[in-house]
Order: sequence, then C-alpha cells, then structure tokens
Amino acid sequence: MRSSHAVWIVGLLTAALGAAGVSVHAGAAAPNRATMSTSTTDATYSCRVRPGQHVVQLYGSVTLPSVQNKPQPGVLVLTTGVKTVTRNDTTTTVSQVGLRADKKGLKIDKSSCRRVKQHIPLKPKGLPTPGFTVTPTHQGFDNEQCDTTARVLARIRVQTTNQIPSHALFAIRNEGAHGRAIAFYNWSPSKLTVYPGNSCTSS
Repeated sequence: MRSSHAVWIVGLLTAALGAAGVSVHAGAAAPNRATMSTSTTDATYSCRVRPGQHVVQLYGSVTLPSVQNKPQPGVLVLTTGVKTVTRNDTTTTVSQVGLRADKKGLKIDKSSCRRVKQHIPLKPKGLPTPGFTVTPTHQGFDNEQCDTTARVLARIRVQTTNQIPSHALFAIRNEGAHGRAIAFYNWSPSKLTVYPGNSCTSS
C-alpha cells in the first residue's frame, strides 16, 4: 500500500539547513503583504555505501491525502545501508539524505556523508530520457534500488518557502574517475519527475 512507503526517515541524526552548514540565501516578499521568507540550499555530499553490497535505495513521493488523520508529505530519500539504529528491539535503517515537505524538512546523516566542494550536474545527463512523472493521482511514489560503487556523490538543491521545501533537484552519481550517473529527481510536493539509470530497478 502507498501509505507504507510514505514514511518519514527514522533516526537521522542531523538537521541540515542550520546544523549541516549548507549554503542558504534568503529573501522576503513585499512588506505590505504577509511576510514570506524564501531560501535556497545547494550542497554536494560524499556518502559511504554498505560494504559488500554496493546498493542504494532511492525513494521519492509527492504529498498524498492523509491516512487515518496522519499527513503524508512528499519526500525524497537516499539510503546507502551503512547505518542502523535499534529502539525497543526494533532495528531501523537510517537514511543518509532526506527531504520532506515539512518545516525544516531537509536532513543529512553527517556521520555517513561528508560535504564536498565538487558539484555534479543537476540534470539527467547520462541517464535514459525521457523520465517518468509521478503525481498525487498517478502512482504517488517511486522506489528504486540501484547498483553503485563504494561511495556515491549526492547533490541536492532545495528551494524553501517559510522553511518548507517547495522544489528540489537531486542528482546521485558514483564517486570516482568516471562518476557514472545513477539517478536524477526533479521534485515538488505536487509533482515528481524521475530519471533512473540502467543500474536501477523499480520496486
């Protein structure tokens, strides 16, 4: 069921925006209207992938209707499988990059990912085109499992309005000399376009 996929990341250790030190550029709307703050963050991270498997999980969704009075905001998630947490005898895999259409909804697991100066293209270069589109009335979410190298580069550029993400571009590539593209996402809470690479399998 869709509701089982649209679950926010459990156990991420560090909220980005403030704590992760990503670059933020803020502005304000016309003063004679209700104040509306906007900002853009743009950062690239090098993230470890679970040894021996070299597979990442990529999940994206748009905002869906509430289920049992529980909101289902749109998300983008990268999970490399390198970290788990156990609480009350339940083990949960921690995601390394997570975005949610909620206040201060960008989170980075800085213990598994380090920020790097390298910028990878925020476009589907090297990936099969055209991509496919997900909306609240068409599929709602996409889940990919992709083969990778030992580390991946993940660049995310997020636009927020009143601290809530409203648009994001998300590119994932293998880290290394060739830097093969893995996937690219053009996300908003109401529309998601996905460009998975040939190493990805939908599930």
